[in-house]
Amino acid sequence: MEHETLIVPAKSDVERDAVADAWVSGGGKVLRVDRFWTRPDVEPSRVALYGADTFCLVLAQLLGLELVSPRDDLLLDADRRLTRRALRRVSLAETLSRPFPLFVKPLVPKQFRARVWRAADDLRAECSGLAPETAVITSEVVEICAEARAWILNGQVLTCAVYEGVGDPNGASSFVADAVAGLDLPSTCVIDAALIYGGWCILEANASWGAGLNGCEATAAARCIDGATAQGRDRR
Repeated sequence: MEHETLIVPAKSDVERDAVADAWVSGGGKVLRVDRFWTRPDVEPSRVALYGADTFCLVLAQLLGLELVSPRDDLLLDADRRLTRRALRRVSLAETLSRPFPLFVKPLVPKQFRARVWRAADDLRAECSGLAPETAVITSEVVEICAEARAWILNGQVLTCAVYEGVGDPNGASSFVADAVAGLDLPSTCVIDAALIYGGWCILEANASWGAGLNGCEATAAARCIDGATAQGRDRR
């Protein structure tokens, strides 16, 4: 491991504990932190972070670290053959005037729930308080037969598993491995793929430092997590 110590939340979690065990098996140390808003007594260059968004973002700020993350609008530039659906960046106001049902997600994560919205009034209630010009990403509604997660490090798929529905994990892994070359990815991230009509497609990209295992191999995931914390701006 590049970093000696992995900092994780103190609260136990099955998947996070599996990553922590893999980290220790690889010769590293694990520091469990409860009061993450208080700067831990560690050397920043020797630690990596893994946990929920707020946990990692706050600690990264306290320690002067950079977290490696995919762009929020990554899929907007992806070839249609990888997404198999039309994706658009529009304003919340424009979205509310379009026909529903519609898949809608915020461009900035966590502003509201990303899901298929059946009616404009439901989305309007969910987004109460958000400005009309808030950027969102919309997509046509597609039927998903299976979902798979793949952990990527330096353009390579290290581990992949189907975590929902019925699908071939080898097929998912092969698709993601081929798709990586056509995506503007950082050095590490987690790709979720979906099996829909016509085959596998890219569903979304997530940061390795905050992604759950979803059935993937913990040791491989730990390698990606190790690469997801950078000193200063050493990495994308």
